[in-house]
Amino acid sequence: MKKNDVHTSDIKPDAIKPEENYMRFMEECVFPYILPRREECYLSREAGRQIYCAFYTAGECCSEQRTEADERDKNVSGIILIAHGFSETADKYFEVIYYFLKAGYHVCIPEHCGHGRTYRLVKEDSSLIHTDSWQRYVDDLGFAAESAKSYWQQNSERPFFLFAHSMGGGIGVALAAQKPHLFDRVLLTSPMIRPLTGGVPWSVTKLIVSVMCTLGKEKSYVIGQHVYDGKETFEESCATSYARWAWYKNKIDSEPLYQTCAASFGWLREAIRLNRFLIRDAWRQIKVPVLLIQAEEENVVSKEQQEVFVKKLTASADIVCIPGTKHEIFRSDDETVRRYMDRVLEFLST
Repeated sequence: MKKNDVHTSDIKPDAIKPEENYMRFMEECVFPYILPRREECYLSREAGRQIYCAFYTAGECCSEQRTEADERDKNVSGIILIAHGFSETADKYFEVIYYFLKAGYHVCIPEHCGHGRTYRLVKEDSSLIHTDSWQRYVDDLGFAAESAKSYWQQNSERPFFLFAHSMGGGIGVALAAQKPHLFDRVLLTSPMIRPLTGGVPWSVTKLIVSVMCTLGKEKSYVIGQHVYDGKETFEESCATSYARWAWYKNKIDSEPLYQTCAASFGWLREAIRLNRFLIRDAWRQIKVPVLLIQAEEENVVSKEQQEVFVKKLTASADIVCIPGTKHEIFRSDDETVRRYMDRVLEFLST
């Protein structure tokens, strides 16, 4: 079922500061709250390949090591695993993490292969995003999920949720299908069931990718993509809030590891294969409720494929379309972000 979002905000008006005070909001509200609750580490699913992962613990903050009593804190609502999108890093989700912690959820957020501080299969080019298999992404995310459950001594009484955006949505759906009992609920926000290909027909895209990979160009840039040059403008971005866009743009410009921005032919080949798995097989295996939040002005991933996927699901599933939003709904204006987070938290707490 698809519907426009008409949900009224339950978050207090001062929970999200005006956009003109965004830098101050981050420095005086978000960072002091989330950073003392964060533990960063590197996970090793494969020898020599480290996955950056951050664990954020909800509840009272103290400098001492977590105690068993802390772990049994009945005020903790559950654990949320965040799967970020293409070219993103964990830092892009600081504001979202803040709201989840405030709502009483522990948060785990790893960075995918080829992103941020996690291992790369093409080490010599920090702009290029490449993978040899979509299953690699799924296995890494699953490993992080199990690490999160172990970190907080997960038990059957504490629910475990997935919050997945864009490419992370496609990866997360595949994980939920392959491990049907891992998550209690799945929240997808602008998920990449299939990427858009700039007006090139999907059949033609598949043919081009097949030829290029056959020619040994798996690690070459997809046509039209290039090394990070820092020239993206707000108008070209996937955000509708200039303040939120500019804040993260400054982080990218100052940190080379964050400047991943372009897909290889190998990555696109695996996105095609992932799409095939999601549409043909994954929907049969998902057993838990799914909410897909869709951007009205989507221009990165296929809305049609999102709707095809949700209609196939036999588990409880719904689509909510939020008016006036672009691909990164969580980087919209203040009021839209309030409504968005209300909808997210309502779904997780149902």
